[in-house]
Formats: sequence, structure tokens, C-alpha cells
Amino acid sequence: MRNPLFNPLLLASLVTCTGLSLAAADAKDAKKEKPAAKAKPTGTQWDTMDLGPFFSGGIQVPGEKGDVFRPALKGVTINLGNAAAMCFDTERLRMAIGWHGGFLKLPAGREGLEGVASPVGEVAFKSVMIPGWADARGSFKEPKPPVKEGKELVSFGPLPRDWAKWRGLYVHGSQIILSYTLGKVGVLELPGYDAASRAFTRTIHFEGAAHAQKLLLASDTKLKAAHSLAGATLETTADGLLVLNLPALTQATTFVVALSASGALPQVGAANLPALTKGGKAQWTPVLETAGITGKSASPYAVDTLTLPDGKANPWNSWIRTSGFDFFKDGTTAAICSVSGDVWIVSGIDESLAKLKWKRFATGLFQPLGLKIVDGKVHVLGRDQITRLHDLNGDGEADFYENFNNDIAISSHYHEFNLGLETDRAGNFYFNKGGDLGGAKHQHHGVLARVSKDGSRLDVVATGYRAPNGLGVGPNDELTSSDNEGNWVPSSRVNLMKPGGFYGHVFTSHTSTPPTDYDKPLFWLPHQVDNSSGGQVWVTSDKWGPFKGDMLHMSYGSCSLFKVMKEEVGGQVQGGAVRFDLSFESGIMRGRFNARDGQLYVTGLRVWQSSGAKTGAFHRVRYTGKPVAMPKELHVKPTGIEITFTSALDAKTAADDGNWAIDQWNYKWKSDYGSKMYSASEPDKIIGENKIANSKFGGEDLNVKSAKLLADKKTVFLEVEGGVKPVMQMRIRMNINAADGTPINQTIYNTVNKVAGK
Repeated sequence: MRNPLFNPLLLASLVTCTGLSLAAADAKDAKKEKPAAKAKPTGTQWDTMDLGPFFSGGIQVPGEKGDVFRPALKGVTINLGNAAAMCFDTERLRMAIGWHGGFLKLPAGREGLEGVASPVGEVAFKSVMIPGWADARGSFKEPKPPVKEGKELVSFGPLPRDWAKWRGLYVHGSQIILSYTLGKVGVLELPGYDAASRAFTRTIHFEGAAHAQKLLLASDTKLKAAHSLAGATLETTADGLLVLNLPALTQATTFVVALSASGALPQVGAANLPALTKGGKAQWTPVLETAGITGKSASPYAVDTLTLPDGKANPWNSWIRTSGFDFFKDGTTAAICSVSGDVWIVSGIDESLAKLKWKRFATGLFQPLGLKIVDGKVHVLGRDQITRLHDLNGDGEADFYENFNNDIAISSHYHEFNLGLETDRAGNFYFNKGGDLGGAKHQHHGVLARVSKDGSRLDVVATGYRAPNGLGVGPNDELTSSDNEGNWVPSSRVNLMKPGGFYGHVFTSHTSTPPTDYDKPLFWLPHQVDNSSGGQVWVTSDKWGPFKGDMLHMSYGSCSLFKVMKEEVGGQVQGGAVRFDLSFESGIMRGRFNARDGQLYVTGLRVWQSSGAKTGAFHRVRYTGKPVAMPKELHVKPTGIEITFTSALDAKTAADDGNWAIDQWNYKWKSDYGSKMYSASEPDKIIGENKIANSKFGGEDLNVKSAKLLADKKTVFLEVEGGVKPVMQMRIRMNINAADGTPINQTIYNTVNKVAGK
């Protein structure tokens, strides 16, 4: 098995690509790009889901000769009704494409997360990927335009803010009002469609005075344009652009532009756009209700289920694949996002979970994979931006989808998801950006990104990620992350990050020469144990057993929760993890402690190869009050390993060296996909297979000379013959009892980066 959420089907190799101009690349694509030969899935639940009045994402139009036209990488496709739609490019503030005949055909590959949406129907007009508005000098040339890199289209970020900036969109019933700035003036825009004349309309409102402007309307179109703005002129440029030249405006102004076969302006009234930015009538009624399930357990921890409102009870057939969540201040209400594009508000989170109420709060987001509530506002991380959601009229639905920050670069490669969303004590936001499996094609491939508290700035904290579906920020601003097996990532790794660090994936090192070493992880985990890592969360509650202040790690692939043990030796961090004996319905990857009840809540989804049974799940991990018998701390000594447990141990079983076993192995850090298991003493000797359910799984045995129970009755020192040496993967197995007779049959997987005095 490979990484179930983010790894490719085929091995990737490093390819050096030269950026081509889009015009040259489009011509080259027409000759070289061919439809994939392999059969692809034809549909998903997305095909029957009510997506809402708009949907965010990339978009492409297959050509007759196998070429592909990609109108937008960060697009908002607006459903105009009457089987018509337009897509707006939020990076370049241009209307990218319009069509008749339907809305969107969403991708089906890898549960809809691989591939790009396509228009349903006949394309009526389109525009080349240049800015939608000229700069103050009247030029459409941007500082660093998008390019073709191999088969991928790459955009290096939005236009400079002093030129133009995407502010977001307002929802008013079925109408979508786009909001952006041109220089210092604000602009509102209402896309529309007149069925009688088959005309695509753009009602544009300038909020104040503005200098003369040039508006790109289309390129490569048979449609003609008309407008209602006095003093404006239409122009077809030498390179085939249809442009509207606007005069200088001395005050707030509203006008309409239309594209149609007749070139006539339809009878469309100039709507009062500011009045449409106050919030419209609620669309997503009724509120849905589910009954949660409290888990029955004789163990210290029980898993409760917050039942999702999916299936027949969901009138919109929303495909709920939970991908991030956070609690509001009251602790009984949470916001949870779905990678399918929704945000839901769930209330009634009490001890019984008997009456959970679910309100569809927002729709149409671009593959959200992280959510954080700050000052009562929901912030959602999509592939395109961090969106801050506002309920302007208090009806329980988002009316303004504010662009909090969209500085992240993007390409058309499916793999570069934005993952996790956390904040530090200063209010800065953090998230991971995936790589594209080959050489980095833009400045943000495979990085840990930080966005300032006010959303005004994005910068790179660390590099070297491949598929980092895991992130955590500790109580003292500790930054943690995980990455998943693949090229240059021999097995799943969990990192305690530092600014400027490089975490192993050479293709996303962003250095002039390839690195020859990497910052060591806190620990590695074998593919058998965690084939696809999730995020980390720190225990902030004293109501969750004996682990306050400790770190937990989640596995998406194996649907598991781990207790993390860490230490620092000579400035080098290292540690390990032990699995809680708990089961979850889906791959868990995001976790938070609820300040109200002090319990852990986790959520995740199932895509591709996760062992989860359901496509999404929301759970509470509840401490039952029973005694906990688990490893809590691990410390490496020159002559052995010291392990401290949460409870007193039975002296007889703990001090019997026959009840302990240690083996170890290394991985190879190389461009191949994953790694076999290698001897720690003979570096090139293969001793096992790092695969799930493989009989050759196992390392070289270390002889435990003695096991000694220390004076605190909770700590065991395992003396190792020959002493302890640095090794990438160690496995410590035990078959002992707690003092009260509770069996402790657990396994620690740890990494030894450094030994004191060695």
C-alpha cells in the first residue's frame, strides 16, 4: 500500500523543466498532450451533490486534439441558472470562461481529489490567463506570469496588491457578488445570464472615483460585446483580446457589460450591488439532527461517535468527508469542514451527544483540509486560500467568503494540497503545502507556510515536504508535522520543526544544489504501523488521564492514535510513539481538545487506501476514569533504554528480561519510493520489508541483558548488550503487568538520533 491520501500511483523521478510562455506551451500541448490511456472512474457522489450557487477549484477544457485549456487554477465557478455558468479567476481577477448547457463535471479520480473539473455544455467565450484588468499604465503584463512546466500549469501567486486584490465574494440567495480592489478603489461585480438573448452579463460597481481602466472581456470568441457605460469604448487588440476601455470615473458608478451573439445589451437592470452585500435569505434549511453514540468500554478510554448527517437524511446529498474542525467558545458547538467543499456547524455537543444539530453553513470551497476558529470567526484552509467566513445577517449561514490570504502559489498538479490550519500564541496561522512529487515548480512546493495574524503576509518557515498531511502547534509554540512515505521519504516521519529546517524531500528543498543531509525527525514510523500520517495535538486538559502536556499523533492510514514520547539529547530531539488500543471509523488526521469537557475530539476521512470503513467520521476520545497503564516517557542512555509508565508496575514481570524484546533497523534516504529495512551494522544489507502484513517485517535483535525496576516502581531500565547506538527505527516490545495486574502488551516505535556522550 502507498500513502492513501496523497501518494502517486507511479514512482516519480526528478525532472528539470524549463518554463515556457503560456502561448508557446498551449501550442506545444496541442501536439503532445494525449488523453490518458487507462480507464478512469466516471463519477462520484459529487455528481449528485447540491454544490450551492458557486464552486471553487481549478477548471480545464479538453480540446479536440487532446490539448487541454486551463482557464483558472484558483477559480470560482458561478451557477447562473438556465444551464449557464461563468468561472472567475481569483488570482488575476478575470472572467476566465463562460458556457451554456450545464454546470460542472467534477473529477472522479481518487475519490474526486485527482483531476480537474470541466464545464458541462458548450463554451461560449474564454480568455487567456493574463490579468483581467490592466495596471495603472494600461498594461496587462504581470511581473511573474504563469508558465507551463512540463505538463503542469504553474502560477506563482496573485497580482501585486497595489495593482489588484481579491477581497472575496458575497452570497445573496442564488446570486454571487464578487469583490476586489483595483489600486485603492473597491469593485463589486455581479455575474449574470439573460436566457432570452443568451447573453452573459457582468454588472460592475466602482465604489468611488477611479482612473481610466482597461477590462479584459474575452479572447478567442465569436461573441460580441455591448456595455452601458458612457464614454467607454470597445477594442479588439492586435493579439486578439476583446477589451473595454473605461474612462476616468469621478464618483461611484455602476454599469453592465454583455457578451452575446447579437452584440446587443439585454434588458438587464443595473442592480444595486452594495445592497446585495448585507446577507440574503437562508438557503440550507432545515437544520438536520442526528443522535451520537457513546462508546462502551471497560478500558481507560472510550470512543464516542458524533454521527454525521449524511445518507438519506441529507436533502442536498452533501458528500461529507470531514477534514478539519474547531470549537466555538462555548464548547458545545463546533465548525467542521468537508473536503467536498462544505462547512457545517454542529451544536448539542454535550455528555450524551443525543441531540446533535447540524446546520450547513458554507459551500463551494476548494478542497478544504483545515479549519480554525479565531475571535469567533471560522477560518478555512482551501487549496486556493484561507477563507474567513462571515454570517452578516445572523441566519446561521455564511454570506461573505472573505479572502483572508491567497498568496500561496499553485500548480495544476493534483498532489499539492494545503493541509492543516493552526495558530501560535501571537495569532500567526500555519499550514503545510504539499509537493508535486518531482522538482519544485514554484516557491511554495513542499513548505511549512506562515500567515500573519492580520492576513497581510505569507512567508516560508521550513522546506522539504512531500505529502505533509499533519501539523500541530504546541502550548509553547512548538511546531510539529508529519510526512508520508514516498520518494525521498523512506517511511512516515514525525518532525519537531525549527525555522529554516529541511525535512528530507530533496525535490522541495528550494536550494541551488541538492542537500546531502536533512533535519532528523522526532521519530520514524514503519509503513506497517502508520502508512499515512495525520496531524499532532497536545494534551491541554487534566481531565484526560495522566497525559497533560504530552503530544499525541494521529494516523490517517491506519486509523490510529499514538502517545508520543520525546526527549532532547545534546540539542537533538528524538522520541517514539505507542498506540492507544482504540478503533475509529475513518482515517483520523485532525484533533483538538475541548476546553469545556477536557476531552479529545478527532476527525478524518477515507480516500483511496485508508483502513477506515467510512468516508468521514467525527469522534470524541473520552477518558473513563479507569487507571491507565501505558508507557509515558522514554530516555536513551549509553548502555540502555529507560521507560517510565503511567502507573506502578508488577516487579516480577517488569524485571524479567525475557518479557522484553528490542530490534532495530535503518531506512535508505533516496529518491526511490519508500525503503526496505536495512541492517544497522551493515548499511547495505537488506533485512526486511517495510510493508503492511509482510512476513519479513522485523529488524536485528538487540540482546536485553537485564531489566531493572527503579525505585519509583514506574520506570524500567533495559540494559542492552553492546550499548545503544543511533538508529532510525527501534522497536521495543513488552509483555508485562501493572501492579494491579493489568496486562501491558504494547510496542514502542522510536528513533535514536543521538546518544549522550557518543
